[in-house]
Amino acid sequence: MSNAKRSNGGSWLSILANATLGAAARLVRARVTAQGLGSRDRYRLIVHSYEKTRGGVPCRAERPTASFQRTVTGAELKAGVRVELVETSARGGASPFLVAWVESGEANLEFDGRTAKPMRGSIYGLARGAVDDATTIHLNRSRAA
Repeated sequence: MSNAKRSNGGSWLSILANATLGAAARLVRARVTAQGLGSRDRYRLIVHSYEKTRGGVPCRAERPTASFQRTVTGAELKAGVRVELVETSARGGASPFLVAWVESGEANLEFDGRTAKPMRGSIYGLARGAVDDATTIHLNRSRAA
């Protein structure tokens, strides 16, 4: 892969981010997986990226620097769903902290899920993101009901 392609992430999303937001943006890639979900059932997948954490989880008042949502099936999650997030206020080269979760239902009309919070019973996963490579987030925890 050429340096030019590597520096812009090689995707239309990274090119758009660089063209519109410039140096204030960076692309974060992740692959989200989950086991044991109904293969045909539909879920709302939400992924947030944070700059700061306290004790391994984002502070309650912390707002995500990037977010993503889409409707997925259990079969897609078993195979792994690739996501790209454009962080708009990332500082330096610090690795982002990623939180992903699924809940029953479909993605709603809110564009990217930035204000979403995991509901009770949601299956979630946490990971420290890498700026240049995709990070795998395993949805293997459950928020108490």
